[in-house]
Amino acid sequence: MNIIDRYLLKRFFLTFFVSILCFVLIFDLVNLVERIGNLLESGATFADVFMYYLYFTPFIIVLTCPIATLLASIFSIGLMAKSNELLAMKAAGVSLYRIVATLVAGGILIAIGLWMFGEMILPEANSRKNIIEAEKFQRRSSESATVYRNQMFQGLRGRVFQFTNYVSKSATGEDVVIQTFEGNKLKQLITANRFVWQDTIWVGSEVQVRDFGDFESDPEPIKNTKYPTLPFPDFREKPTYFEDWFSRQDPLSMDYFKLKKFIQVSRALGKDVTTQLVDLENKVAFPFINVIIILIGVSLASNPRRSGLGISFAVSMAVSFAFYTCVKIAIEFGHEGAISPLLAAWGTNAVFLLFGLILLFKTPK
Repeated sequence: MNIIDRYLLKRFFLTFFVSILCFVLIFDLVNLVERIGNLLESGATFADVFMYYLYFTPFIIVLTCPIATLLASIFSIGLMAKSNELLAMKAAGVSLYRIVATLVAGGILIAIGLWMFGEMILPEANSRKNIIEAEKFQRRSSESATVYRNQMFQGLRGRVFQFTNYVSKSATGEDVVIQTFEGNKLKQLITANRFVWQDTIWVGSEVQVRDFGDFESDPEPIKNTKYPTLPFPDFREKPTYFEDWFSRQDPLSMDYFKLKKFIQVSRALGKDVTTQLVDLENKVAFPFINVIIILIGVSLASNPRRSGLGISFAVSMAVSFAFYTCVKIAIEFGHEGAISPLLAAWGTNAVFLLFGLILLFKTPK
């Protein structure tokens, strides 16, 4: 990395981080002003509000990162064009393509960092934000905040659990159906009025067990047994398995691999996973718009006649609005099944990549 690369990246990342900081402050402030009345009525403490917006911050960073990248590319190159630094670089034999390559490398670092941030920080932060929202602001009890209704879960050894209600705090299931399969054959069907975790095992009440044998050779292929209570020491599915699964069905609260596992299990249970497939593809596609958006920013800012601060900001907002509109429309079409998940997630990137390359080729080198 030579001195020009370091100079370009220093200006680029300085503008990028200042933009992110400004967006976080603006978004938090606007959201706080909109909700101040409800927050006061809820009786939330200063600590509750502070922690809520602390956990809200990762979502703002992920959402506004492409805008910050665009602003960083336009402002850093625009100011260089305005002060004739860009012209001096070209006169010294540094082409616009060389400048673009340096900033694209910076964009790749941002994209990788944003993807890792979205995998390691965002899911947990979003889950905690939702808990504070439910328990502190809406004043729902811990019990009511963690009641999951009509849920299914694929357990171990071919077991499929279906809960009419599941209360995670007390690890209690109501109106539970447990099916056990060997291959494609149903071998056992268990129904229980209640299914409770006691110490280290599950215990069912008002349990009915149906065992299915070979209908061709077994004279009594169905064995039906009822129990007032029945422990299940062989069930190794802990309450945390169920809670983690039920509470993280929001794509923002799941990382890429958990969402992928959720899709696999949902498919096995016969559920429609179109929406989740779109969200899975978008988890990879969205960060890499930060690379593509640099092509547009550099192309627009390299002309000194249109590189004023006001014009640069207006252009950035216009491009950002167009980008987010296209993303929203494509994702909605994908969720409805009108287009494939791959096209829904990557289509906007492809369009803006083409637009950026066209602008770059038409820009004086």
